[in-house]
Amino acid sequence: DEEVQNVARDLVKGAVSLHREVMNNFRKTAQNFHYEFNIRHISNVFQGLLVSQPASFSSGEKFVHLWLHESERVYGDRLVSYEDLTKYNTIVQAQHKKVFPSFNVARFYSTENSDPLIFCHFTENIQDKVYE
Repeated sequence: DEEVQNVARDLVKGAVSLHREVMNNFRKTAQNFHYEFNIRHISNVFQGLLVSQPASFSSGEKFVHLWLHESERVYGDRLVSYEDLTKYNTIVQAQHKKVFPSFNVARFYSTENSDPLIFCHFTENIQDKVYE
């Protein structure tokens, strides 16, 4: 789909900017020795994006939601405090707004009654590889 292809170009810029922000804001310390983000982490985000099937993503907005999901799985899941997770959510929303201002994602990050931002594999048998 052409809309998804157009979004994908900006998504690379957004992913690199988000990675840079995460690296700068969450540094490795004695207490948080696992806060070490490198090229492997951004490649894991893209690996998750590449598992998706084009037929499942007819809109660019849904593909952006997948990027946010994969980024949260890679970066957000490593964070150990609510303060750090709140800071991460602020960073990711700012990056999203800068790169994709036309897509509203506030419903995923509201403090009360937020929508889940979840994608997972749905299969009927072991050969199916649908990521929705």
